[in-house]
Amino acid sequence: MKNFFKLLGYFIAFFAVGIGLAFLVYKIINFEKTGEVPMLIGMSMTESAEMLNSRKLFLSIEGKKHHDEIAAGSIIEQSVEAGEKINVGTEIGVIVSKGPEMFSMPSFEEQALEDAKLTLLNLGMKIRKVTWVHSDTVEKGRIIAQRPLPGNIASNEMNFLVSLGPYDVSYKCPSFVNMTIDDAKILAKELGITLTFKKQGSRVIFQKPEAETIIKKGDKVEITLGRGWGMWF
Repeated sequence: MKNFFKLLGYFIAFFAVGIGLAFLVYKIINFEKTGEVPMLIGMSMTESAEMLNSRKLFLSIEGKKHHDEIAAGSIIEQSVEAGEKINVGTEIGVIVSKGPEMFSMPSFEEQALEDAKLTLLNLGMKIRKVTWVHSDTVEKGRIIAQRPLPGNIASNEMNFLVSLGPYDVSYKCPSFVNMTIDDAKILAKELGITLTFKKQGSRVIFQKPEAETIIKKGDKVEITLGRGWGMWF
């Protein structure tokens, strides 16, 4: 009888130790079965894969798309949020950046602004800003310069510098009366005046508007021709 109780005591002690060890093993195994998901956004695929592997997790590329701020090859989205605990061996899906979307920008210089607007609309682009300046060389309403320059760019917005044409130049109309046709043409060209002729003759006998009238560069002056008188100096 004494031996029976002794054996029973050994059995109970062994059973208690076994339960304790089993609980400890369960905790260890359960701990090893979970891993905390790190923050992967902004990291390269190589860095992300190494970090996940160290936590017994795996990387799965689910797609790629353009991103204006995160460089090509880096992660922009992850399927499981950082900080969550998941079973080891789980794959973390990610979306990888293709970098900024590139646009092929044509040259718009010397084109009419309205034509450029239509072209941009067809290309899926838009005008961000138009700056108007006077120009003696570029016709009014035409593009002087553009930014960005022609070529492949990462923006779909354009800035244009557009001509207002030359500055208005005002002065008193000179007297063409008694000038020869050739002399009148030379003076008109120097002043940027367009002459229109009436009747026939070798000299100017009348003009409209009259001399001393305020006119602008580019205005027209009507010249009436006839025989004239005297000489012009």
